[in-house]
Amino acid sequence: MTINTNHSSALVAVDPRPRLWENWVALRNGDLSLVDEIVAPTLAVHLATGGDGPARLRGRAELVSWVSMSHTAHPGLRLTVEVGPIIGPDLVAGRWTCTGFRAGRQPLRPLRSVETVSGVDIIRIEGERIVECWSQDDAHAGQDRVVAYAAA
Repeated sequence: MTINTNHSSALVAVDPRPRLWENWVALRNGDLSLVDEIVAPTLAVHLATGGDGPARLRGRAELVSWVSMSHTAHPGLRLTVEVGPIIGPDLVAGRWTCTGFRAGRQPLRPLRSVETVSGVDIIRIEGERIVECWSQDDAHAGQDRVVAYAAA
């Protein structure tokens, strides 16, 4: 008879941080059903400045509105993680690229041209919810840069 000593009856706690990061990216990609599960009611999001959108979002409703607006303005919007997640005690960070089509006409730009922007999100976690996010991107780095994720 062989006894398997590799099994333990002790329960191992599951680290929620990687799952929160994955769900944060899914939410940014338009899965708004995740907002109550992963976002604290008092969420604060600090956004890159220089665009037409807000510099700060407060609470779940403003986050949902911002994500919805971004997807309406850029059909097919898709955020893809390039680096990360990088996990600290209460912070999770990652670098992403976001690509989508621009809806409507803008001067000197063809209708439905593909737009791309890269950036970094740092989320702060308390318990098993995201309470704060800092999002910085390169959308406004140059005047000729085409913006993909409005205000992100």
